Amino acid sequence: MTDVSINGVPHRPVPGSSVDGISPERLRTIVQDSHLSFLIGAGTPSSFFGLLGNVEDALTELSESTADDDVKTIVRASIQAYFFDSVLVPNVKVVDRHADAEGVLTSYAEFLRTVNRILLKRHSSILAKQASVFTTNVDLVFEVAMEQMGIDFSDGFSGKIRPRFDLGDFNTIRLRMASRFEQRSEMPVFNLVKLHGSVGWRQETRSPGRIDIIFDHGLTVVAEVQEALAAARDDLISIGEPAEVNAAALVAKASPGLASPAVHDFVAAYKKLGIVNPDKQKFATTVLNETYYELIRRFANEMEKENSVLFVHGFSFRDEHLRDVVLRAARANPTLQVIVFCYSRADRAEYQKLILDIDVKNSNVLFIVPAEPEEGIDELKATLDVVTRDYFAPIVADKFPAPDQRIELGIHISAGESADV
Repeated sequence: MTDVSINGVPHRPVPGSSVDGISPERLRTIVQDSHLSFLIGAGTPSSFFGLLGNVEDALTELSESTADDDVKTIVRASIQAYFFDSVLVPNVKVVDRHADAEGVLTSYAEFLRTVNRILLKRHSSILAKQASVFTTNVDLVFEVAMEQMGIDFSDGFSGKIRPRFDLGDFNTIRLRMASRFEQRSEMPVFNLVKLHGSVGWRQETRSPGRIDIIFDHGLTVVAEVQEALAAARDDLISIGEPAEVNAAALVAKASPGLASPAVHDFVAAYKKLGIVNPDKQKFATTVLNETYYELIRRFANEMEKENSVLFVHGFSFRDEHLRDVVLRAARANPTLQVIVFCYSRADRAEYQKLILDIDVKNSNVLFIVPAEPEEGIDELKATLDVVTRDYFAPIVADKFPAPDQRIELGIHISAGESADV
């Protein structure tokens, strides 16, 4: 096996991998000495949630359309209904730990358990035992998996009875003290930052001009939107497949005339969701919102720290705003390493169309692709399970692993069938 160089750092490829891999030794060095951050996108849980297709492009094109306002209202509501059905409603099964959600919850649990062990075993006296998970996803898979496993995490909410979003909750160091000798030990903590909001966020007006974000344990807003959507369903355009999310085609299908009161009720209910909508103009209205602005700034600040690493999975970089944030940090901070796990070998070419070499003067963006398959064997896809197993798990592989009840898998799935939602 021949040594190769990646970004100027020599390392030996993993057996059977291409030079586009990274060795456990090199990865161990990175995570041991760096501030750890992860950027998780819609591709990570796509096996459970519906595909969005070109929803973002369709909503953007619709906003620029010259169609009648009522037609645009119907089409926009139809696209939002598709997004709601595909991405938001399945969270009811996630929260209920329904058997259908077992696969995605177990994948996240394995990943979190592995990173938690990495943090636990990290010997640096300078770096806190923390990892920041930034995600554009609005689902609750991370929260449910972390809670089930007893992993300490900060999601920005403080309080028990009525948790309210508070940015000061992040970056909290947590210590455990032994009851007998009062020995203190730092515990691993994940900072979970939902860049585009969450299906579990409910906006409440506390006073004129002041809106609080409350954690919606029971997904009550989702239930309200679902009820409004049921009443408006017959007045909307059915979208069966991601490929059908086409603004011009949907405008042509829309019946002329006024949008029904039921459609307007659905639109009003949908606006109560604490999420950033999937269109290219999403930051035109939310970047001035203190919460979203602060979350994006926190993301940028984390990458500006000396000796930082950002692992990217399931994120396409088609979000121009976040892509610019990452590239700006990569140019300004030569000690930042951005490691992108490509789902397939072909995906690297797509990434490189968006992230040009000229934009990364420090050569600190690395694309990791699956090994080239042998003849007659299907290509391996870099799912979260594969990334956990092949890249992060070897870092903490113990010959005789000691039992650690706090961080062993503890996902409990309901065996019963729940009502369809």
